[in-house]
Amino acid sequence: TSIALRSAGSAEIEAALAASKEFGATSKEARVLWDIVEEMDASDNSAAFKAPVEDAEYESKVKALSQMLTSTKDELDQMRALADELKGVKIATPSSSSGSGDSDAMKSALAAAKAASEANGKDSVEAKLAWETVEEIAASATDGEASRPSLDEECLIELIEGCEALEKFKSTLDALEMSE
Repeated sequence: TSIALRSAGSAEIEAALAASKEFGATSKEARVLWDIVEEMDASDNSAAFKAPVEDAEYESKVKALSQMLTSTKDELDQMRALADELKGVKIATPSSSSGSGDSDAMKSALAAAKAASEANGKDSVEAKLAWETVEEIAASATDGEASRPSLDEECLIELIEGCEALEKFKSTLDALEMSE
């Protein structure tokens, strides 16, 4: 009854009580009026708009975090702008001296594989091993560090993603504060 008194209007409750007294609690008139009171109570959504946590310490920490994020918003915006600008810049990686060594190794492995195929036949064990060596040298050239992004690029990507996550977190905190 206390919940019904909060959500249903007092006029509806008084009418239902009066109908119950006048016509009896099981009469059609009283039932209809009590159904109206019950429907008004069921349509009360105030619990959905309450803060999910009613802990003063938690609330104060969330507000403090929100204030910190607000104060650092300018710095985050500047970091994000710089990271976006730097994302398009390609950083040249210094060429290593092993680059020419790899091509020399590839040339000698190719020559050895061709010679093994001519001398022993292309299906011989020696030829197959020589051609495997050629494949390994070719694979090591493409699997190396050149195919991976540089550490600087990875850091920039993580920085941008971190800024985006902080912005989403801040907007969620702001929405929580507005709903209180």
